Amino acid sequence: MQFMKVLLSLIALFSSILVFSQDGKWCKTDQIIKEQKASNVKFEELLHSSLKNAAKKKLNNEAKGVVIEIPTVIHIIHDNGIGNISDDQIYSALEVLNTDYNRLNADTSSTRQTALAPFKQNAGSMDIAFKLAKLDPQGNCTNGIVRVNAPHLTYSAGEDCKYTSNGGSDGWPKDNYFNIWVVNTIDSEGAAGTIAGYAYYPYGASTNDGYGILMDNSYFGTVGTASNEDGRVLTHEMGHALGLPHIFDEVANGSGCHTGDCFSEGDYSCDTPPQSEANWSCSQTYNSCSEIPLNDAFGFDAYDQIENYMSYNYCQNMFSLDQVNIMQNNFVDISFLSNLKSPSNLIATGINEPDQICYAAFEAYNRVICSGDVIPFHDYSFSNPTDWSWSITPGVPGVDYDFVNGTSAISKNPEITFITSGHYSVSLNVTDGVGNASETKTDYIQVLPTDISLPFAEGFESYNLLNDTEIWSITNIENNNAFNVFSQAGHNSNKSLKLANFGQFGENTDELISGPIDLSVVDPSSEIVTLSFRYSYRKRVPSNDEWLKVFISRDCGDNWTQRKTIHGDALNSNSTGTPWLPTVESDWTTVHMTNVTSSYFVKDFRVKFEFEGSGGNNFFLDNINIYKGAPSDALVDVDELVNENFDFTIFPNPADDELNLRLSVNASSDFKGRILDVTGKEIRMFDFNQLVSSNQAKIEISDLTSGVYFIQLDNYSLNKTKRFIVK
Repeated sequence: MQFMKVLLSLIALFSSILVFSQDGKWCKTDQIIKEQKASNVKFEELLHSSLKNAAKKKLNNEAKGVVIEIPTVIHIIHDNGIGNISDDQIYSALEVLNTDYNRLNADTSSTRQTALAPFKQNAGSMDIAFKLAKLDPQGNCTNGIVRVNAPHLTYSAGEDCKYTSNGGSDGWPKDNYFNIWVVNTIDSEGAAGTIAGYAYYPYGASTNDGYGILMDNSYFGTVGTASNEDGRVLTHEMGHALGLPHIFDEVANGSGCHTGDCFSEGDYSCDTPPQSEANWSCSQTYNSCSEIPLNDAFGFDAYDQIENYMSYNYCQNMFSLDQVNIMQNNFVDISFLSNLKSPSNLIATGINEPDQICYAAFEAYNRVICSGDVIPFHDYSFSNPTDWSWSITPGVPGVDYDFVNGTSAISKNPEITFITSGHYSVSLNVTDGVGNASETKTDYIQVLPTDISLPFAEGFESYNLLNDTEIWSITNIENNNAFNVFSQAGHNSNKSLKLANFGQFGENTDELISGPIDLSVVDPSSEIVTLSFRYSYRKRVPSNDEWLKVFISRDCGDNWTQRKTIHGDALNSNSTGTPWLPTVESDWTTVHMTNVTSSYFVKDFRVKFEFEGSGGNNFFLDNINIYKGAPSDALVDVDELVNENFDFTIFPNPADDELNLRLSVNASSDFKGRILDVTGKEIRMFDFNQLVSSNQAKIEISDLTSGVYFIQLDNYSLNKTKRFIVK
């Protein structure tokens, strides 16, 4: 018999390894409980006494059969990608939850009712309904779904995503709403495997603002990103949130296998046979414990209850009657859970109000694009619109933008291609035939200019602010100090970009992203491209380990490839306790990159500089050059590269009514001059006669409106374009 026990255990262990590697589901709740015990010496006793009381108390007859209704809010923490899951995926998650808790699931027939596994007779129904809120804490209409774009919080997520102060989403009051947060991935530190979700127990949670469930969207629901999943991770985590341990837990004063009172040890449910540890097997004869606890519901050594939702087995399909009793008692005895289901709270949260149009909302995954890119728009209006009307301003349909892929201005989720560079506002009006609502997002879409050609050099001398230019954009995830033009330090020049990192403690990520640069002119069979830049940096303390990363894209930034990493001592090993400011040439480091390979010789090439700070010092960036050929130390310090001996300068820049142009070459030349707008459209042409000397001319620009323009000079063999700004 003992040999068979060992053999079965080995088979189950081997099966668990196989199933875990395939399924990957793992709950972090046990790790959370360990952390709570470590931080509060009284928590273990609180947990034990709460579970024991809930287990031993039998629900009064008046409470039995009453449907518990729970106002629910779902917080989607995303990065504006596929993690911004659809409403349909959210609905599917709640459908599984309500189906399982009311034992309406189709696989109830799989619950065993055999001599050594008589579990069907002990399967329980919770009589509960989780419903999305229709009124928020301020009494405004809602669909019970909060969407927050927080790329720094949705990967390896933890408690930080539950707070608006971090850029996440605050939980709504726990005595009025049940909060569920959904992210891309969950931090696995302190627990094994891939974390699918975790929850806090309700015991002692009255002061815990993070009470609720955190879920990986891959395991949330049955559609969308939750492909090939049954959606039951949420069922499992809700069990924890309503007070249930794992069936294999050593919660307090006991162990998985035990002979003590099963209402006071193990998982505190006497109709779930003791289980020694977690396993992922669905063996019909798996039996990890031979002990029979006091008050055991069966009175003999029953098999492990592999079908229980509080196991890790993939054949889950039931809660036991004792587990249901614990959860129902908690809705009576725990004050904030009791208030959730109170009649006054159901009215305050509006969960049973009829659906009606009250709010228009939409999102686009990508808002900064290149000409010709297609953007899918997603309608998030509520509740239940039947008609949609989209409008784009400014621009002419078919010329500046167009609806594509079978969609139109009256589609729910249209796809739009933008052709002409510039900023576009987007409006949506929705109706259900009775009421209507609308939303307008000003300058919501930016189409980048397409006329940035090689050689490209940026010294930032022409700008006072980065938003003076269409060429560069920034990402400032934490919404604190960001890259901007600095006029007191440049490499042999007046200006550079500064990231004021000194004094910013904690993790900070900042990005500088170029517009599309045309590399399609490079011959991949015979030419190479060099990307060069200069930076200046010091640590604040020797232990700082900060990162500079350089990414490149061949599809206008839809996808990025990392091609350079510099961090820690490699970035700079020196430190200073005062804010860093470069003053001499030796304070600057020059970097040459020749790994912009031929597959990136495309029209919509972009480059991104990413600095990851962690309490260090200021970072400066200057002289970003992209050019054909091998690396050269002769990077220029202003916005120009010399084409042979051909050069010209324009000043002042920015200008008001007149622009001075000074040109110098080594031979007599007649040049054609053109003024272009940011779309490349020619506004004016002029002639410029050049003798063998430096010539200067004044160009009238008083008729130009404020904005960014370009001057182009060429004589068929020499060609150069420079940018200028009209105030």
